[in-house]
Amino acid sequence: LPMPTKPRQVALLAFDDVQVLDVTGPAAVFGAANDAAVHLTGRPFYRIHILSPQGGHVTSNCGLSVVAAPLASVRPGALDTVLVAGGSKRGLRALAQDPAAQTWLRRACARARRYGSVCTGAFALAACGLLDGKRVATHWEATDILGRTYPDVEVDANALYVEDGNVWTSAGVTTGIDMCLALVARDLGDA
Repeated sequence: LPMPTKPRQVALLAFDDVQVLDVTGPAAVFGAANDAAVHLTGRPFYRIHILSPQGGHVTSNCGLSVVAAPLASVRPGALDTVLVAGGSKRGLRALAQDPAAQTWLRRACARARRYGSVCTGAFALAACGLLDGKRVATHWEATDILGRTYPDVEVDANALYVEDGNVWTSAGVTTGIDMCLALVARDLGDA
């Protein structure tokens, strides 16, 4: 395996009313990659950060909570990969209207090797201007709304996930898992 000198830092951004599988699915993929890397090399390949604007308990749209570290606990320049989870309109709107979260997200994505979203997390990136001029995927129910709200974003309504340069976006819940499997394959190979 092509092992870095220290684990690559992966941030999964959550918020109240997040779709819990948009966080746990990608986290499980990177965790499984770590299990394989430890088995083969004795070291993990990724360090996974579950982050939210303030940190602490984040309640998902199904009532399940996850514990997140605050955004401020991770220096934006330290991150290799930044992914924003999807969730309810209310939760995404609150994230898009949080100036500190938007500033952190812009800085983190500008410095990361790659960034993206799972499902409707694309709305948070688009609100920051981080998807302008990019071809993206999002949940099928939100493709028209994303395209109308952010006309500088090219929405591919038929894609499971899209890679456009260093931007990766996926459609609904399970496609986030597929996209993260592709990210891991890009880093570590298909085997």
